Amino acid sequence: MCFYLAPVAAGEAGLVFTGDALLIRGCGRTDFQQGDPGELYDNIHSKIFTLPDDTVVYPGHDYQGRTASSIAEEKTLNPRLTKSREEFIQIMQNLNLPYPKQINRALPANLKDGADFPYA
Repeated sequence: MCFYLAPVAAGEAGLVFTGDALLIRGCGRTDFQQGDPGELYDNIHSKIFTLPDDTVVYPGHDYQGRTASSIAEEKTLNPRLTKSREEFIQIMQNLNLPYPKQINRALPANLKDGADFPYA
């Protein structure tokens, strides 16, 4: 899920909070939690990438310490999302990443919006 905040004044940039969908020079995983690389590609290209180019992108996290990007940067520099839909699907289906350590605890909680998650 993403949230867009339109500019509050002329000449200012809007903001989009992209969670795990669009990351800085990357995107979220699609190999678990009912992920679908084609759907992710379609949604990013038809929804997020249609925002104004100066829109500031705030991803849910970044493992390299970057905090923000822009729509223009991601449309031109994102190594996965500058590919065709077919190439993107192939890339995502062949990442072969290790499963997250806490996925067996977190996935059921994510599917229920965190309700009843054993935080202790």
